[in-house]
Amino acid sequence: MIFPNCGDKFHIIYGRGLLPGLTADLDHYLVVADGFVLSQFKEQLKNHYTAYTVKDVELATLKEDVKVYEGTEIVVAMGGGMAIDAGKWMAEHLGAKLYSIPTVLSVNAAWCYKSAIRVNNVVTYMGRIFPEKLFIDYDIIQGAPKYLNISGAGDLLACLTASYDWKLNDMVTREKPFSQEIYQGAQYLIGMLAENIDNIKEVNDNGIYFMCEAYGWIAENAAKMNHTMWESASEHLLFDTLEYVCGHGFLHGRIISLTVYFMSLFQENQHERVLSMLKRLGIDISLKTLEITEEQLREGLHIAKQFAVEHGIRYTIIQAKPMSEEWIHMAVEKYKKDFNIES
Repeated sequence: MIFPNCGDKFHIIYGRGLLPGLTADLDHYLVVADGFVLSQFKEQLKNHYTAYTVKDVELATLKEDVKVYEGTEIVVAMGGGMAIDAGKWMAEHLGAKLYSIPTVLSVNAAWCYKSAIRVNNVVTYMGRIFPEKLFIDYDIIQGAPKYLNISGAGDLLACLTASYDWKLNDMVTREKPFSQEIYQGAQYLIGMLAENIDNIKEVNDNGIYFMCEAYGWIAENAAKMNHTMWESASEHLLFDTLEYVCGHGFLHGRIISLTVYFMSLFQENQHERVLSMLKRLGIDISLKTLEITEEQLREGLHIAKQFAVEHGIRYTIIQAKPMSEEWIHMAVEKYKKDFNIES
């Protein structure tokens, strides 16, 4: 076991060719996935099923679309973060059993007990649901583009900045229960992430196993503590702010990698270590790839505190100290230099 003191909240099945065997044991189930995933894997789905193609994860959309599936007892959520979150929300709303099959590891959605749903285009984490079983098919994961899987390491790297914020939050507000054991576990996770970068970049079986076990450790402790502040804090707040500013979504692990870069610098917290790990991983966090203009990046940094206050987001470094225009200018210029980004 990579991570000590990890419970059995998640029944994870690792292997190959798992989908036919899973669905052979199910009948009259609802598959929640995007169109591409459905087209790729529909031949492996057995028995009678209904397919729901995910359009978005706006709460209003899901509330309307779920109506026709009342009475459904089994939901199979299959795909990336958006499809998994939609499937989780539908299963919880329907009171159905949930089976999760991530097809890519760009985000920890399949493990997180909350569903990341948009309310008027603002990310809102809601609900509490756990899968009956979580299937990790090495062939399916390895069949996705490498960069998608590698980007998921950014969601693990978030533990570095988030755990710092958690300690700060505990000292100032005590609104999120603190555990020194879990805090130290988050530091251990970052160390293990550094050791596994080569496997993660190759998307080999060991890299996949490490990322899944790390996601599982985070989620197990989230279930115990009823919050996730050691892996989701100021870097996720900045991500939410940038999504609001830009008006479009992002590949989750990629945008979190960007925001960990800036928040570790703002925290004065192992920033050069973050930079080194991002470069070793090769996660592309360029403005062009993310479809963010430099002006939008600066605006996101500028309004992050206001966004946090307006949306009642938990206390982090962003609320704790001012982010001056001079600091923003320095940080953006450093980012451009570090990643050879032209103005």
